Amino acid sequence: MPRTNRLEPLEDGYVAFRTGDGERWKHKDMTEGRVGAGYRVFISHDGEQRRYRFGPDEPHDATLEDLRDQLRRADADPGPASGSIPE
Repeated sequence: MPRTNRLEPLEDGYVAFRTGDGERWKHKDMTEGRVGAGYRVFISHDGEQRRYRFGPDEPHDATLEDLRDQLRRADADPGPASGSIPE
């Protein structure tokens, strides 16, 4: 499987992935629920942070394509980032 088409669990509890153009990001759900309210944090390799808010009935499960789409729709998050992604 190409490097750009896989999810990579990280030691800090995040899961890394690459966008369609190869940019590396990591993500983590910040709520316990599997459906509904909550949000997912995305952090780029360079430390940019974005937040995707789930809809009231939206499942939190995600494929690689779901993550890429959520990242595109995510809002900038000025909160403290958990650091950049290790190579």
